[in-house]
Amino acid sequence: MTAALAAPSLGVHPLTAVLGIAAGAVGAAALGGAGTHAPAVSSSSVTTVTTVAADLHLTAGSTPAGAAAVAPVTADATSAAATVPELTKAAGLQAQARKVDAAIERFESKIGSTTYENWCERAVENAFGTQGHYASAIQDWESQQQHTDWRHAPRGAMVFYDTSSDGHVALSLGDGRVVSSSAHHQVGIVPVDYFQRPLGWAYAPY
Repeated sequence: MTAALAAPSLGVHPLTAVLGIAAGAVGAAALGGAGTHAPAVSSSSVTTVTTVAADLHLTAGSTPAGAAAVAPVTADATSAAATVPELTKAAGLQAQARKVDAAIERFESKIGSTTYENWCERAVENAFGTQGHYASAIQDWESQQQHTDWRHAPRGAMVFYDTSSDGHVALSLGDGRVVSSSAHHQVGIVPVDYFQRPLGWAYAPY
């Protein structure tokens, strides 16, 4: 018994030593009646040894039978970095929508005014809070990425017409109407086909 307990100091793994003790104890208990010198081993001793072995088994890193397995922690497939482009795009669209709404509101606030008669390009630029970018509507049209489907010009787009050498430009409301100067000789809202020879539409670059 003394030699067995000293085994760990000789480099024997503690689990091996305890299991050896347990096996010897159980064997001695089973053969107790065969030899007169076999030591008596109580059931409580066997239980204690078994418990120690189980504790060492857990210490070694094994999971006992019946124990619930712990699922490994995994990274979420959707990381914060993956959402940055979407958030940036959404923020850009919201900013654009606010700019368009402000331009239309500013233009509509001039309804009934004759100040912009024959100054359609200035009227549209002023709606976006700027002026002096182009000398005429035709020059503006020729400088932009052009879309010929003028009947379906989106809200806030500039709609161009070949009405003269300078042309004409109005601001689309997105519902088949435009707000424009020279609408019955004043700023007003008219159908998109009110002016002759429509050319198409383009996004305002302002």
